[in-house]
Amino acid sequence: MFRIEKDAKILVVFSLVCTFGVSNIVPYIPIFGREIGMPVALIGNLVLLYYLLQAVTRIPLGRLSDLIGHHKPVLLGSLLYFFAALAFLGSMKIWPLLFLGEIFLGLANSITWVTVPSYITSSSNALPIYSFSVGLGWLIGSPTGGYVKDTFGMEWVFLTLLVVALVLIYLSWLFYFESSDLTRRESVKNFIRMSSVSPSSIPIYPSMKSYLEGWQLLKSNSPLLFASLFSFIVFMTFGLGASVVPLYFSEIGIASFFIGILISIRVATSTFIKLTCRRLTKSFGNYKVLIVSTVVAGLFIVLVSLTERFFLLAIFSALWGLGSGLYLPIVFDIIGKNTEEEDRGIAMGIRGTLGTFGAAFGTWAFSTLAGNFSLAGSLLSAGIFAGLGSILLGIIFR
Repeated sequence: MFRIEKDAKILVVFSLVCTFGVSNIVPYIPIFGREIGMPVALIGNLVLLYYLLQAVTRIPLGRLSDLIGHHKPVLLGSLLYFFAALAFLGSMKIWPLLFLGEIFLGLANSITWVTVPSYITSSSNALPIYSFSVGLGWLIGSPTGGYVKDTFGMEWVFLTLLVVALVLIYLSWLFYFESSDLTRRESVKNFIRMSSVSPSSIPIYPSMKSYLEGWQLLKSNSPLLFASLFSFIVFMTFGLGASVVPLYFSEIGIASFFIGILISIRVATSTFIKLTCRRLTKSFGNYKVLIVSTVVAGLFIVLVSLTERFFLLAIFSALWGLGSGLYLPIVFDIIGKNTEEEDRGIAMGIRGTLGTFGAAFGTWAFSTLAGNFSLAGSLLSAGIFAGLGSILLGIIFR
């Protein structure tokens, strides 16, 4: 059905494996923190560091992919996932290494989720299957991580990320040869030399100017501004999945495996609704579909906060997923249609920066509410904010 280039296929598989690995571990870091005695506020700061680091680095990393191509950043991202896994494993003995693991994981995500979408939007027919693969990775990763944690312990969850990182390094090696102008007969020694990262091999200083370039692009491009501000709102609720949501489910007595099932249900509906995205946007337009779907997501976040029954939580999580699932393909489509190819990387970086700032702010704000009041009250506030915020943006940009 979808005929795409071989290098894009590699990145689709890379994204599937990557999201599996990340979703396998991210929901359970807050629970692990609670188990070893960390207070909710400190857990919030741990997750805040993860998102805040991504917010700071995405714009220059987006410009970096515009300047040097995509194969080196993809390789660097896979190596950072490997370092994150090692740090998390070390945290079993020295718990502050959790913060180092979040730093490596945040940097890896910054590189991966700017560089890969930038490349995919330039590849014919690749975006729908890419979006589906991202959702599929989340779908199978969360329950797998929950099962592994309940059965074998958190150390094996961290080991799973280590195995995933090794697979990603191999896939980035394949992508390097397929996307670059090098021939397959080039020596492995030269590949390692070309793929090494050092201050002299990557134009860090030109990329630092990208903050100013990004600001100028954002001011002059109304669709990009809309997509980026919407990312801020959506990611405020997305960040709940790595902080308040698993803690709330754990507080009401749900085991890690079933927490993974609830997350998987939400991601499953979010994934499959993506397949109808083009039909919906063709009938109603990108802006209307995005606004209405986010209001729907906010409504069901509110309902999740008001129940403790697993059956109802499963239904509301599924409907939450239906509301939030259209965000990614629509926003990528808006950016792809309204930016030049040479600015695509920095545009994705801007979107990612606003999104992760939203996740960071949401994690801080809603974790603070949870610490001072309750986890359920924090979720309730998040749902109301998502609905009202999306309506406000719709009024401003109509």
